[in-house]
Amino acid sequence: MELAEHFQQLFIKYGDSPEANQKRFEVLTSIADLHETKILDFGCGTAHLVDYLNQRGIKVDYTGVDIVEEMLEFAGNKYPEYNFCRLQEALRDTYDYAFVSGTFNNLINNNKKFYRETIKDLFSVVNKGLAFNMLSAYVDYYDAGLFYEKPEDVFAYIKKEVSPYVVLRNDYQIKSGIIPFEFTVYVYRR
Repeated sequence: MELAEHFQQLFIKYGDSPEANQKRFEVLTSIADLHETKILDFGCGTAHLVDYLNQRGIKVDYTGVDIVEEMLEFAGNKYPEYNFCRLQEALRDTYDYAFVSGTFNNLINNNKKFYRETIKDLFSVVNKGLAFNMLSAYVDYYDAGLFYEKPEDVFAYIKKEVSPYVVLRNDYQIKSGIIPFEFTVYVYRR
């Protein structure tokens, strides 16, 4: 099953339920003060990042991108004041920050190529930075349908190929009492 079809099936089955929890958004958005910035949300789904930002009174110029047309349409109807589009259209503009949450977690043909190319594409259109999360290879349980990566490999790739200004966070728990099973990376222009 292709990635788009996978997420389309999840949307049909579960509707507008949040895929990521508050802690993930808290960590991702800690990249900087986002008030009055222009942001790109890659893999926006039904725009739960907008919900998170609005609940905290953080006003942004928001663009959401997704590969599932139904999710883009739903998000656009839910938030007509924001922009929702396909990636190619979004890459014609520039943003202060870009965010990727959970998008790199599903096992596909070539995960390394996908996340590396996506990071480079997104970083090429940001003026300040990019934040993304991934599942860590240092876990005590593996799901056969998910992709896990060594944080140090991601750090080395970013440092060598994207930007020397990189922060890797593996200091938070999504679920209380469970070892950190994901990590977040901030990539800055300077």
